[in-house]
Amino acid sequence: MKIDENLCIACEACLPCCPLAVISMKNDIAVIDRDECVECGACFRSQVCPVDAFIDEESAYPRSIRANFSNPLLSKPVTGLAGRGTEEMKTNDVTGRFKKGRVGLGIEPGRPGTGARFRDVEKITKAMAKLGAHFEPQNPISSLMTDVKTGELRKEILNEKVMSCVIECDFPAEQMTVALKALEEVAKQVDCAFSIACIGKAESDGFVPVEKMLKDLKVPYYINSKNNVGLGRPLAEGDR
Repeated sequence: MKIDENLCIACEACLPCCPLAVISMKNDIAVIDRDECVECGACFRSQVCPVDAFIDEESAYPRSIRANFSNPLLSKPVTGLAGRGTEEMKTNDVTGRFKKGRVGLGIEPGRPGTGARFRDVEKITKAMAKLGAHFEPQNPISSLMTDVKTGELRKEILNEKVMSCVIECDFPAEQMTVALKALEEVAKQVDCAFSIACIGKAESDGFVPVEKMLKDLKVPYYINSKNNVGLGRPLAEGDR
């Protein structure tokens, strides 16, 4: 994203439109910090500029990966889905990806409002890979790994910054505590915020093992649910 300095009238109407606050005034011209810009396109789509000074240009790889993850209108070649490009584990009652005895983690670097560089994303994927994580193959982050066994990402993308992304992986249930403690350590090493979503199948009596694990670790959690009524036939029955 660029601003045509010959058109800009310094009205400052665009400044509040950037989610990461990387538009500023310099010598009476609005400028975008290109290094910090995640190419989400929010400034362009807002249409607040009275003189249409924003230029939505297509970037070459590897910078193009910023828009692929940050612009909600673009879909990814790997998944065919827009935005962060994952179906999300909340749809498990239909997809059946997470089985009984395993716990899924959805780790989202970049939210709320910080953005994330892939060098920090890699620190998280490497930490999870060390513990034997199984990375969701249909997740776009997995497609950017040079080795899913180490969690290493492509070297050329490490400095690219995105609004957010989701790392999806799962472990045997007994590994959950170790994984969460590892993420607690990674949090001290990354220059971004990240959230963690957990998923696990409930027992027939309604007992939720994941909930007990979080309580034992004294990790605050917030229960979210998504009911897929009429969206498809559930694929997960019992242990299958």
